[in-house]
Amino acid sequence: MGSMRETNLAYQDGEHPIHGTWLSVDVVALTQDSDAVRVALITRAGEPHRGATTLPGGLLAAWNQETVEQAARRVVSEKVGVDIVGGVAILDVVSDPGRDERGHTVSIVVAARIPADTPGAARINHVPDEMPFGHSAIVRKALAKINTGLFTDAELTYALLGETTTMAEVLALARACDPSVSESAIGSRLRRCGLYAPDPDRSRKPVVGAGRPALVFIKTQAVHT
Repeated sequence: MGSMRETNLAYQDGEHPIHGTWLSVDVVALTQDSDAVRVALITRAGEPHRGATTLPGGLLAAWNQETVEQAARRVVSEKVGVDIVGGVAILDVVSDPGRDERGHTVSIVVAARIPADTPGAARINHVPDEMPFGHSAIVRKALAKINTGLFTDAELTYALLGETTTMAEVLALARACDPSVSESAIGSRLRRCGLYAPDPDRSRKPVVGAGRPALVFIKTQAVHT
């Protein structure tokens, strides 16, 4: 396979290009740390921008019938070195023709969770401002979309919080998106959203870094895809 630009231009006058664009999957992979959620960043090994900090991402292997979710899980496993925990939520499609100098690359932006203490993950306020491929703007927009969709978009909420969660886990994710949000506001949204309910058995599970186990909230709805 040639370069992106060579492939995009491989057509005769009057014919459609054989491959007008490339599809990539860029992953905003957020850790499950209960104190401060972080985002996975990598150091690029190849050109262009060798040595630069970016989100983990890669081309969708459409030639292998790969789905977006499969691509996201593969990219995180190969480039971050951990497996995605839970689901994959599609957040955005970025189609700026100038964001990749190799050719027009349309990015499908997804969010997912990865284990706490994943090496290389950075605090949200330490994400570089000028990452290649528009990745800095992608992170900011992704967090804004998560902030809007949390508790209102069932598929996104369950993908990022799972079938069971705790107040500490919910608060950590919410504050990654909006550091100013109060615990009382998040607690109210969690209890009123209809997506979770306290476990009727009152079972509790440990919280990383905390002394007391936390009340478990369990999923209450089915998500149809």
